[in-house]
Amino acid sequence: MSSIPSNLVRVPNSLASSIMLNSLNRTNQSLLNMQVQLSSGKKINRPSDNAAAAGNISVLDDLIERREQRMRNQQHGESVLNTIDASLGEATNILLQAKEIGLSQVGATSDKETRKSMAVVIESMVSEMVSIANRKYQGVHVFGGNATGSEPMVEMLGGWKYQGKGDGMFTDMGLPKPFPITVGADRAFGAKSVRVEGSRDLDPQMTGSTRLQDLNGARGLGISKGTIVVDVDGVNADVDLSGAHDVDDVINKLAEAIQATDPGAVVQIDPATGNRIEIIPSAGSTVTISDLTADTIAADLGITGSFTPGDTLGEDLDPKLTELTPVSSLSGVTVPMGTIRLENAGQVRDLDLSGAETVRDIMNAVEGLGIGISVEINRDQDRLNFVNELSGGAMSISEVGGGVAATELGVRSLDTGTLLSDFNGGLGVSIETGNTNPVTGQPDPDRDLDFRITLKDGTEVDVDLAGAVTVQDVLDTINNAAAGAGVAVPADFAAALATDGNGITLTDNTPGTTTSVTKLNNSGAAADLGLLGSTDGAILTSEDRATVAVDSVISHLMALAGALKSNDEKGIQIATAKLDDDLERFALVRGEVGARSRRLMDTRSREEDLQLQDKSLKSQIQDLDYTEAAVEFTTLQQQLQAGFQSASLVSGLSLLDFLR
Repeated sequence: MSSIPSNLVRVPNSLASSIMLNSLNRTNQSLLNMQVQLSSGKKINRPSDNAAAAGNISVLDDLIERREQRMRNQQHGESVLNTIDASLGEATNILLQAKEIGLSQVGATSDKETRKSMAVVIESMVSEMVSIANRKYQGVHVFGGNATGSEPMVEMLGGWKYQGKGDGMFTDMGLPKPFPITVGADRAFGAKSVRVEGSRDLDPQMTGSTRLQDLNGARGLGISKGTIVVDVDGVNADVDLSGAHDVDDVINKLAEAIQATDPGAVVQIDPATGNRIEIIPSAGSTVTISDLTADTIAADLGITGSFTPGDTLGEDLDPKLTELTPVSSLSGVTVPMGTIRLENAGQVRDLDLSGAETVRDIMNAVEGLGIGISVEINRDQDRLNFVNELSGGAMSISEVGGGVAATELGVRSLDTGTLLSDFNGGLGVSIETGNTNPVTGQPDPDRDLDFRITLKDGTEVDVDLAGAVTVQDVLDTINNAAAGAGVAVPADFAAALATDGNGITLTDNTPGTTTSVTKLNNSGAAADLGLLGSTDGAILTSEDRATVAVDSVISHLMALAGALKSNDEKGIQIATAKLDDDLERFALVRGEVGARSRRLMDTRSREEDLQLQDKSLKSQIQDLDYTEAAVEFTTLQQQLQAGFQSASLVSGLSLLDFLR
């Protein structure tokens, strides 16, 4: 508290006046500060009021602001998830109605005209389903995955292409492990095909420009950073590879260290395998490589141990398949590549890949066709997948004119390894097996026969496909049955894959006019394989029944509408049955969305509690105690009044007052 010193009588009047004025100014300043605090309700209004407390307030302000933003994010996330849940609920109701229509149109109670009228209803449901898939909330397409700025489903070639990407959009929710608040339409609606998955490991070879990050490494853990120890005939050197970017960087640094002692040594990529580092010391020399303590880069590069002229190879580094991988480094792929045929939604394109130099070139060439087909690298990064993105289209990938490009890439949709269970949109091939004689009750092999091939010369070949799993099994079974019937295989007859396009070919070189395939025992195998029919030519080619359709709710609704239009009762049954899978998928996604929403609600509740604590702590530091402030304000007023009175008395004294 400021006061006027009692010894002012012993100093000059000017000094006494200055001291009294400063004392009054300090009291006035304190009074002014108290008035500011009372008017603002805060005891700290500037950092200069209390530097330490101001620092704490600044930290708390930042924390409070972050929490407020997270709570806004959480509230927005809840709203998005609620929109998704409501949308999936609408989609579920539409599917239930479609299923009811499909079931009602099976049997004698419906006719052709009724089914046509119901097809119109189903087509309107397709439009509704697309509208739901494109639904937005505050400018965010909730089924767009990561690509929330544009419509996930766009019309193409009479079908619907999904152009969303990823599993969903992430935002800061204050969670240790975030989850997306949007959903990909491919997850909810099944907007992408799961085939054609590459059937063979392309096993790319290394080149000098192969990045270390694109190697799985000898231990399968990638390539770490660090320093290795190189010993050449007892002479040690540390080689720092922490800055190495590609394989050439590693080879050059190793060669420099080794050749400093052994000038004739060679360090290179193994030319035979292309997947490991080869170190060839000069005759009589030994190179030993180990990791520096705590480093593992030598082990990752597969070069730990000793290398002699008779033992030069490191371990397989298993290069990954990436968009930058040169086509020339793909194992088993002829370069330049040939032409492949891609079909989708009735569109046929012959794609010349001879100019493709990298995997990215293949991707760009396929996508540039504009028929709803894209190319992806699989999760293990060792093969290519061709993906049908067009609901309502059937994709086929085949060879052209006897070429082998699609087969070498492992992406031919109807190949020898294609499973019969993938035929006919996943319905498979109906094969008769285990039938018994109705009289004796004993197994009757004749009742297990699926179809008969009648050759031009009248020879009948009966085929039993029991046990067949792949297309190769079908080809082997047919050829074996022909040989068993006394036909010369392959001179007079052969079953094989088509060399141009897709399908199974039956080549009949016997004399005569007509080759035909008819079913036996009411088996559906020949029809499911697309072989039923006849020809007067040399080759009977089946239909391609292994086309790849998008297993989506939109595809199934379109198939149901098409079956109703064409009065195809079996097609109606198949399409209606698939709606059950769509309903199950919707239920699963809704459950997941509900769990996410609940977690956000709980998280927001915790954030609100923490926000309250932070604001309370800030209030304790910054906010004014009005009772205490009022008492101090009154005290300062009294002090100022006393100061004025004291100053008045002291300033009125003179030397004469002391001489009297």
